[in-house]
Amino acid sequence: MSIHIGLAFCVDKIYFSGFVKKDQTLFIDQLGNVPYPFRYNEEDFFKADNIPLIANVLKTNLSTESGQTVNLYICIESNLATLKRIALPENFNKVEEQEHILWDLSQSLIEPVDLYTFYRTDNLFQSESTRDYLTIAIQKKIIGFFKEVCVKNSYRLADLSVNQLVTEISLRTMMGENGDGLIVLFKIGSSRIESTFIWNGIFHSSHYERMPEIATESTKEETLIKTIRSKLKQMEILFEQYLQREIKVNKIYLYGNDIADQFLQSLQKSLSVVSLRLNPLQNVDKTARMEKNLPALEKVTNYVESIGVVLDQ
Repeated sequence: MSIHIGLAFCVDKIYFSGFVKKDQTLFIDQLGNVPYPFRYNEEDFFKADNIPLIANVLKTNLSTESGQTVNLYICIESNLATLKRIALPENFNKVEEQEHILWDLSQSLIEPVDLYTFYRTDNLFQSESTRDYLTIAIQKKIIGFFKEVCVKNSYRLADLSVNQLVTEISLRTMMGENGDGLIVLFKIGSSRIESTFIWNGIFHSSHYERMPEIATESTKEETLIKTIRSKLKQMEILFEQYLQREIKVNKIYLYGNDIADQFLQSLQKSLSVVSLRLNPLQNVDKTARMEKNLPALEKVTNYVESIGVVLDQ
């Protein structure tokens, strides 16, 4: 018997979800989170000394049975990878395409391109003047780090993706469809707000802004709403430039740190677009154990990425 575990390595914690497969259907069976066994620092995270620490945390906290095959689906923050749209002419063959991607990445990556593993996805954004494919580049040392963690615990590394990409999977599962037009997802964190833009059901781009330290909840709420309004306007203008017509955001979904009803109500009053929580458990099959232990909706939004990365099979 095998278990499928999604791990989202976020700034504040490691979030995990566990699934079992019955008759080719995935059933979610567990949710949880653990703090990092060291002070989180993106620059120092992937040191060799941290491999046994992460491996031990996972072994201690993941609910597995003896003899189970453990398949890990891991996602990392978008700033630990490079997500870039690269224009590719239709008449390129595979060799020309690969050479062009390599050249384009070499112009924008901070480190030498041979330190990265990269691939072109089927995610295409097309307008009258653009034909851009989403390309993902991840440093080989990051991939190697997680492979070593898996070796320590005899896990199988099934997938390595990016948090903002798998959020699209959770959204699509919740909606039961791809969705039309421009949809914006906002992840509210303790120190930053991340925005993900979905165009006609397909990931387009993501950004994040660091939030200043704020003394009161009311001031924090005002700052968040102001940031969200600014980002919506910015992306509407950008898409209008791409598509040469007026574009308005259809819906926004929020997830992350305890999205309270009061905040949603305040946000809705200040916007002309519907604002909702992203519930990653909606339309997901659950075991009897999970049904009895469902967390509150305000809490479950923290698990959007760890659930989405497993559903992306």
